[in-house]
Amino acid sequence: MTLDGVYCHKTMTGLPEGFAADLARVLDPRDHGAAAEIIEAAAMLDDAGLARFLTLFAARVRKSPSLVRSDDLLGYLQRAAGGA
Repeated sequence: MTLDGVYCHKTMTGLPEGFAADLARVLDPRDHGAAAEIIEAAAMLDDAGLARFLTLFAARVRKSPSLVRSDDLLGYLQRAAGGA
């Protein structure tokens, strides 16, 4: 799975043009494959879980200019799935 694959995934419709490129700019390039899998899994959460994941991810992007690692995303996914 690639970031472009996430963009084209059937569960994620209505994303803005250039979404995958924008996402790639904040993610560590070494982690794009793992990040794509984690984002795909987040898209499978219920609405509340997905909202938690996106809130955590957005807060991280706003907090630090450093690239987001797949380990960070996995932590957000686990927290979102657990309702914490």
